[in-house]
Amino acid sequence: MTIGRKIGMGFGLFIFFALVVVILTNRTLERSRDINDQINTVYSPSVDALVRLRNLTVNAHTLVKQWALLESIADAPEKTALVELTNKELPRLLDRIDTLMAHWEPEEVARMNRISSEMRTMFDLHERIKIMLPSLESYSDPFIHMERSDLAEEGGPLDQQKAKVLSQLDALLAVQEAKRRELAAGMIFSFDSLKFFVLYMGIALVVVGAIIAFFIIRGIVGPVQRLRSVLLSLGRGVFPRTKVRTTNDEVGDMSKALTSLVEGLRRTTEFSHAVAAGDFAAEYKPLSEEDMLGHALLKMRDELGQRERILEMKVVERTEEVVRQKEEVERQGRKVVELYKNVTDSIRYAKRLQESILPPDKRIRELLPGSFVYYRPKDIVSGDFYWFERVEDKVIFAAVDCTGHGVPGAFMSLIGHNGLNQTVKERGRTRPSEILMDLNRIAYDALHKDREQGLVRDGMDMALCCYDPAKGVLEYAGANNPLYLVRGGEVLIFAPDKNAIGSFDLPTGAFTDHRIKVQEGDVVYIFSDGYADQFGGPKGKKFLYRRFRELLVEISGMPVDQQRAALHDAFSKWRGGHEQVDDILVIGVRV
Repeated sequence: MTIGRKIGMGFGLFIFFALVVVILTNRTLERSRDINDQINTVYSPSVDALVRLRNLTVNAHTLVKQWALLESIADAPEKTALVELTNKELPRLLDRIDTLMAHWEPEEVARMNRISSEMRTMFDLHERIKIMLPSLESYSDPFIHMERSDLAEEGGPLDQQKAKVLSQLDALLAVQEAKRRELAAGMIFSFDSLKFFVLYMGIALVVVGAIIAFFIIRGIVGPVQRLRSVLLSLGRGVFPRTKVRTTNDEVGDMSKALTSLVEGLRRTTEFSHAVAAGDFAAEYKPLSEEDMLGHALLKMRDELGQRERILEMKVVERTEEVVRQKEEVERQGRKVVELYKNVTDSIRYAKRLQESILPPDKRIRELLPGSFVYYRPKDIVSGDFYWFERVEDKVIFAAVDCTGHGVPGAFMSLIGHNGLNQTVKERGRTRPSEILMDLNRIAYDALHKDREQGLVRDGMDMALCCYDPAKGVLEYAGANNPLYLVRGGEVLIFAPDKNAIGSFDLPTGAFTDHRIKVQEGDVVYIFSDGYADQFGGPKGKKFLYRRFRELLVEISGMPVDQQRAALHDAFSKWRGGHEQVDDILVIGVRV
């Protein structure tokens, strides 16, 4: 018998016994599931409903006797409870029982019908009492008093009818409970039988498996383990010290082939060592004329001898080339470092130039004592800038966001700063909408004048304010940037015009002025979009303007220096490990 037949016969027996166990187990489980469904969907709900019906009957009897014997007004709690029970709870419960009766035995249905008939008789007596005693005055009628006393006296018609209903309900409950217990006992017996059956079949499977394992280990695993030991040794490059025993089956044939392979590898190894040592005259005899590996080794020996001589010459040439390339790379690296240093130094100098156009904190505090500026460029130089100036008794200030950031934004900021100085200081403009219109023309001429092709699609977003402290009036106009005013814990939003300063198409309409009568304690905020557009938080999303407004309301009551620190802390916490995406500028002024 071959190895395949031995294994097939053993596993066939094992699979047969396993299938028998699976089929019988499945049949037992299906029967148990049917019993469980009957218990859960029919008898357990039926017992619960009948118990509930019995409790309602007792409660109704107690309430109707209180109605009959205790003088009370029409809307007394016990009377209201009896009406609620009779008109709502009892009909719902009887509908539930009618649904469950579809699964009952005919005898049980007949019993329930008799119970329903007796209950109607009982509730007819209840109705007589309700009709007889509708109000408090009805209790004083002597004829009604006699009749209600006869109905509600101890052992009277009400008590007799209640006892009859409860007696029949208890009998039906006993039948339902007995069936539920009978089904539960049957299911337990089924599981016990299954446990007993699976135990013996499991023992049989273990015995069959042990017999199969014994024969497989004896006839197959032992020789295969010896072959495995030899192959593992060969896999580590170690030749076996003992020869493999051969048998008269498939494993024996593999053992003979493996022995021949070991001998061939041994001779091949000795030849390889000789060639590796530079002995290109070493002899090697192939196993046969068809030994492709042996002939390939001889060819390799001859080619290696020739290539060794060629490689020696190429090594000398390549070494000289590598030395020349290394020197060139080092020279280019030094040039790149020098260029990077020059560019960085130029940008840092540009930063000093840009900072020179920004008003110092001392000047800002002189113009607006209750103010702060939170300024955080993304790169060394920034596309955002702030501007403050006094014209007569008014203070004009602006928050400007130029297109882009870094070096391009810095160039735009110079155009914006010079334009503001020109229109306010030289032309004397103080009305925000007029300042924005003049600045728009100046920026447009600077960016697009005499250009028919390749228009520069750059500009500035700006919120600009003119504050008259003596009159308590703040005028505002905006180009895409709004103004927030926090008053009494609420944010008043003043919307900008949707036109950028210096856009490649001159707007046809003028900018809109907003005239605001400020109150003591108001805090005015103008800003660029960098704060609200910052990514961060637990999900890596934008901060957004809604969260920004909530933050401004939260900090508006703080001193201005603390407000700037609070803005910085909130920004750093939100950003976390994310990169800053844009320049950030927030100006706050407390009135």
